[in-house]
Amino acid sequence: MPPDDPTPEQLAGANAARALKLVAATLPHLSGLAHSVRVKVTRKYPVAAIGASGLMLVNPTVFAAAPLPDLVFVVAHELMHLALDTFARAGSAEPYLVNVAHDYVINDILSVELGRDVPCGGLVRHGARQESLEALVAELARNGTDNPSGCWTVERKKRKKKRGPKKPKTAMQEELERAGLLPPEPDEPDDGDDDPDDYPAGDALTAEDEAELEPELGPRERTARSERVRREAVRAVSLKELREQMEKASGGGQGSGDGGATRTLMEAVATAYQPPWQLALQHWLDAVSPGPRSYAKPSRRGADRADGVVLAGRKREGWALHVVLDTSGSMVNTLPRILGLLASFCESAGVTQVHVMQCDVGVTADEWLDPAELTSYKITGFGGSDMTPAMDELSDDPEVDAVLVLTDGIISYPRAEPPYRVLWGLVDGTPGFRPGYGTVVRVKT
Repeated sequence: MPPDDPTPEQLAGANAARALKLVAATLPHLSGLAHSVRVKVTRKYPVAAIGASGLMLVNPTVFAAAPLPDLVFVVAHELMHLALDTFARAGSAEPYLVNVAHDYVINDILSVELGRDVPCGGLVRHGARQESLEALVAELARNGTDNPSGCWTVERKKRKKKRGPKKPKTAMQEELERAGLLPPEPDEPDDGDDDPDDYPAGDALTAEDEAELEPELGPRERTARSERVRREAVRAVSLKELREQMEKASGGGQGSGDGGATRTLMEAVATAYQPPWQLALQHWLDAVSPGPRSYAKPSRRGADRADGVVLAGRKREGWALHVVLDTSGSMVNTLPRILGLLASFCESAGVTQVHVMQCDVGVTADEWLDPAELTSYKITGFGGSDMTPAMDELSDDPEVDAVLVLTDGIISYPRAEPPYRVLWGLVDGTPGFRPGYGTVVRVKT
């Protein structure tokens, strides 16, 4: 017997898998995200949609019939929503407007990278990749959007709404119908069409949407999937920056071995918040920010207390950021911009205090600052390049969960992984910096 022809749902799932493989090959920085998503075929959305935990929805009609290059574009678009963190960047703005603004940005990026027009009626705004998300959202809030369905628009059939049971006729209605003064109500049975009356706005799923569409996944497992997606998103934007800057990257000298010999006042250079590598730092800050105290999460500090007292953990609001700052001689020209970047990230990530440890061959300064104080900050050092003393000191503090190390990569550092998460901000450094732990994000100043 010849094999049965595949159903549209089966064909759509297979085409989505092929499109994901082609995205991984064509846009390597998205390969980690491409392997992290889960594809579900459904008619609920007109073309495709994505959730924060990596649940990707594809429409069987579109994915069974559209050309594969179009599907590659659509799938890459949904992965870019994860890379650019559409779900966490809304803040107090309307999530749908953030979704639409990112649709413009993403489609403009992909139309350039893939060298083709936007398919499936996707939103088009030439030059959007060079605009900030915040400015686009503000413009959409002022002027509105004339596309209520979000990015993807396709021709679709509207079905009649199902009618409930008819109300019984009154005696007056029956008399008027018999007299020919009132036409009888027609019987209109359901048309049996299972398509939705209308598609949801936007292609970004809410947490409630994901839970409804994938009930077999519990809250704990969904949270773990979301964390994995966030890690892959950080890697995606940093790999993109690495690919673009590989040929341009050059390292600086290590400076002398004298520690703490020089002091100077650094005036921070203000910077705009724009992707891609700035977004990687922002992803990391959002992922590690703990917030204020709450007994919902007990603190690690005092866990071994003999009196059995449990200290409060933290909720996710204002918090302190720990920073190890490489003040070796090779960093002198980049430190003003680094301080400006740090100040802007603190503001956007809800950081209320910054713990800065300056280090060249030893800890030359250990200070707690308000983020605003970074705009005019005294740097001590410009000697050697050993981050070990500062990182070891932070290892002794059980309250430290995450540390940002800003360096050019020409340094010494602890070979054993510390008990906290590390983000290496590689500032105009060489591509040869590959520590055995933590996440590396290349920072271009």
